[in-house]
Amino acid sequence: MINPFFIYAIESSVSLLLFMVVYRFLISDLTHFFWMRIYLLSSVVLSLSLPFLILPIRWDISIRPSFLWVNFNLLSGNHPGDNVVSDPVFQNIQHYKGIGLFQFMAGLLLIIYSIGLIFKTYSFIRSVIVLNKYISRNPKRREGNFWYVELNDQIPPFSFFNYIFLNKRLHFLSDSDLQQIKEHEISHSEQFHSLDILFVELTSIVFWFNPILTYLKKSLQEVHEYAVDERIAGFGEKKKNYAQLLLTLASDVKGFNLSVSFTGKQIKNRIIMITKPRSLPKYKLVFTLIIPLTVLLLLAFSYVDSPIEPAIQKQQTELPKGSQLKIGEINWNGNSVYDIKTLNNAFGLKRGSPYNQSLIEDRLNGSSGAQDAVSNLYQDKGYLYSRISFQANKNKEAMDLIITIEEGKQFKFNDIIVKIDGIISKDPLNEIGIYKGDLFSKEKIIEAIRALAASGKFDPEKINPTPFPNETTEKFNTVDLEFDLTKISNKK
Repeated sequence: MINPFFIYAIESSVSLLLFMVVYRFLISDLTHFFWMRIYLLSSVVLSLSLPFLILPIRWDISIRPSFLWVNFNLLSGNHPGDNVVSDPVFQNIQHYKGIGLFQFMAGLLLIIYSIGLIFKTYSFIRSVIVLNKYISRNPKRREGNFWYVELNDQIPPFSFFNYIFLNKRLHFLSDSDLQQIKEHEISHSEQFHSLDILFVELTSIVFWFNPILTYLKKSLQEVHEYAVDERIAGFGEKKKNYAQLLLTLASDVKGFNLSVSFTGKQIKNRIIMITKPRSLPKYKLVFTLIIPLTVLLLLAFSYVDSPIEPAIQKQQTELPKGSQLKIGEINWNGNSVYDIKTLNNAFGLKRGSPYNQSLIEDRLNGSSGAQDAVSNLYQDKGYLYSRISFQANKNKEAMDLIITIEEGKQFKFNDIIVKIDGIISKDPLNEIGIYKGDLFSKEKIIEAIRALAASGKFDPEKINPTPFPNETTEKFNTVDLEFDLTKISNKK
């Protein structure tokens, strides 16, 4: 079984990728900075949480033709060309050999992930230690709610929560320019931008392998700067002076990891954004795209199953040997064609049987190839479409089952079409033994396949019956049945 965390990591990464594609092509050039910040943070939160949220949809038992034509393997194993390994010892060797390789690969991935996790954690702790050294080893003074730390290092100005770090080289600036820098960093602090970065940084420790998080962090830091620049720059001449100040402070020196500093490329983008016309309010509607994206991902994760096992399944798998959950009461709802005794006999599981979700689904719908599933009772009585679902309720050490059947409408056979090597023919219709007006029956189709194979005229491995249902307003729906046959050539 694949490690649930690996599946969760893949699903989270796919979610984040989808959100960021929308951001990159539809949102990143807007100037609604507050909404851009909310979108980016929501993208992280949703990507982390959506794989856990599974809609109550049972895709595998939704209304559909419940028979599986590919399971008509009645003749498998009877042909000379079949290569079936019947020795159970050999099968077990092959089985455990495959498991061993899988476990090796899973172990290797776990080691690689652990190394990356340790390195990323070390880098984060190192940044925190450096920050602490900046605070403890440099002169600082308090003004109101903020501490100003004067650095000797040639590092661009930055802030972290209520600490504002300024290097000594800023003394050449005028008092008004220095005040603008302070106001800039105070605005970062007041808007809790450090909390955003800290959240993304901690997330990137766990998902260090995901480069999308690096792009998201960079985008979020830029949005922080754009929002503060818009607030501080003002209008007219003041905006021009502010842009000039950004150019003056531009530096190639790498800034502190947990903040955005006045480095060259960021300065260029910020000046462009300062002078850019504001986006119209109507473009805020773009941010509502997060809603259909969320719904799409929820549907997707519900379809492929959750990597996080439901509580009941998890409890079952963790139970020690000998204390497995058992089936309790079995109740049938919606059935009118068959009585409860007939359904119980077809189900084959009873009170006290081990609770196994996959086995229950197979006994009900033939999901794993069972040829005597409950759904077959209906398929042999004209019910081409069926829906059989169940709900399990835990009751002490047992799981009570509520099985619901939606019987639908009966079908009758309409046209029986036979193609031999692609050409329509009436030759083997008598051998098929299915006639227009007969009630649909899976068993009749199976008997037809046997008869065609036994005739020796057609390749038994290529007998492929295909149904084409027709909805009608009459009492019965109809279904056309097409047999695609391949004639066996005479060998001399």
